[in-house]
Amino acid sequence: MKERLYIGIAGAAGAVVRLLVGLLFLTSGGFPFATFTVNMIGTLLLCFLVERARLSGRLSPLLVTVVTVGFLGAFTTFSAVSLETIMLLEDRLVLIAGTYVWMSLLGGLAMAALGFSLAKKVTAQ
Repeated sequence: MKERLYIGIAGAAGAVVRLLVGLLFLTSGGFPFATFTVNMIGTLLLCFLVERARLSGRLSPLLVTVVTVGFLGAFTTFSAVSLETIMLLEDRLVLIAGTYVWMSLLGGLAMAALGFSLAKKVTAQ
């Protein structure tokens, strides 16, 4: 029961931080920088934390679950990428939509690789 409560609190915090990031990037009709930014940061943090926990064995499984499922689960969003891409296409911003999809995919993979790499470096020290 405590785990669910902690996940809920962390999820609320992640959602609020995501909203605040969105307010920093108030744009309309162009590249969705807010969603892109939170997804890149979230992917980096997720992969770093999971790999760090796996390699070191010193991080609490509860902490890892609370941060990954709760905070990062609410902070990042694939559904917004899908929605924003469709909206860009409906606005006939095909080049921006295509760039957004490819940057999200390739950027996410790059952030994942970076997160794993950083965790390995930190753990080796």
